[in-house]
Amino acid sequence: MATAKWLKKAGRPLRQGSFLRRVFSLASNEDCDRYPHKVDLDWDNLEFKYRQTDSFRVHTWTKTTGWDSGESIEDGKLSISPMCPALHYGQQAFEGLKAFETEDGDINIFHPDDANSARLNASCERMCMPEVPVDLFNEAIITAVQENRRWVPPYGKGSLYIRPFIIGTSEQLGLAAASEYKFIVSVMPVGTYYTGSGNGLNALIMSEFDRAATRGTGVVKVGGNYGADLLPNSLCHARGYDTCLYVDSQTQKYIEEFSVANFAAITPDGAYVTPESDSVLPSITNKVLMQLAQDSGMEVQRRPVPVDELDQLSEVAAIGTAVVVNPIGSITMGDHRTEFNYPKTLTALKAQLLDIQVGDAPDHRDWLLSVPE
Repeated sequence: MATAKWLKKAGRPLRQGSFLRRVFSLASNEDCDRYPHKVDLDWDNLEFKYRQTDSFRVHTWTKTTGWDSGESIEDGKLSISPMCPALHYGQQAFEGLKAFETEDGDINIFHPDDANSARLNASCERMCMPEVPVDLFNEAIITAVQENRRWVPPYGKGSLYIRPFIIGTSEQLGLAAASEYKFIVSVMPVGTYYTGSGNGLNALIMSEFDRAATRGTGVVKVGGNYGADLLPNSLCHARGYDTCLYVDSQTQKYIEEFSVANFAAITPDGAYVTPESDSVLPSITNKVLMQLAQDSGMEVQRRPVPVDELDQLSEVAAIGTAVVVNPIGSITMGDHRTEFNYPKTLTALKAQLLDIQVGDAPDHRDWLLSVPE
C-alpha cells in the first residue's frame, strides 16, 4: 500500500498494481465502523440486488410545461395511474451507470462522452417519448448520488448503480403515446452481477427463441427486450447453464448478444471482435473497451460474427455496465460445446477500465463526471 501511494506521489500511473490492491482489499474483512460516514452494510459481500436507499429523483413532463425542476422522494414509492401506457403498452426506456468512490474519498460517475444520455434519447425517439436534455440527465444523476452519498460503497468495495428511466404516465386506454412522462433516477450499492463465475459462465445458444428482431427494438434499451428473455433465460438455467446467447432472428447463423450483455472475443491473432447488428444494444462498456484496446495497439473488429467462428476464438466475455467483463467458459449449441481460455486480454482491459473509474489511472478522455460534496 505504501509503495502504491509513493508511486501516486511520483506521478506514475497505477494500473495493474492498483487493480491487485483492490482485489486484496476485497479479500479483507474490515469492521463496518471503519466507515462511520457510510450505511451499515457488509461492504465485502455486496450482491447485485435492489436496496431502498434514502431517496430517488423524479422529473415530470407535460406538453404544456415540458420538464419540471424535479423532486426527491424518500419513501421509496411512486404513484402512477394503473392505466398508464408504461404498464400496458411498454412505453418506457431505461439506462444503467455506476458511481465509484476514489481512494481519496471523491465520487465520480462513469458517463463517457454523455453516452448514456444519448442512448436514452435514442430509446425515447424509438418509443415516441420526449427527449431528456443532457444537462437535465446529468443534473438528475448527480443529485441522486449526492442525496445517497452514504450508500456509495467505499473505495474498492463495489459501486453505486444508477438506474435512470422514463415512463409514460398519462391515463388512457387506447394505444397511443402518452401525454405525460416521468423521468426517474434510482440508485443502490451493488457488487458483482454474476457470483461464483470465476472460471467462466457456461452459455447456451437458445436457437428456439429470439431476443429481438431486425428492425425491432433490440438496438435500444427498453424493457420489452428483457421481458422476451425471461422464459428462455429460465429454461437455460433449468438446463444447467448460466446465461443465454442469442443469434440473429433471420438466419440463426450470426451471434448477437447474451441475455444482459454484449458479446466480445479475442481472436488467435489478438484482435478484439464484437458483433455488428441492427438488433444488438450498443453497450457503453463495450465501446469504452474497444477504445482502450485501440489505445493499446490492438485491432478492433466490429463485424458480423458467424456461429461457425466460435471454435476459432481464443477468449470470450460478456460485456456490460452490470457485468463489466465476465469470462465465458463455454458456449453450447445443440450437442456441440466450445470451450474458451480464461480471457487474459479482456481481463487486462477490464483492469484498465476499473483503474480509470476509481481514479487510480488518469482520465485522459474525460469519461468521469465529478460529484460535488
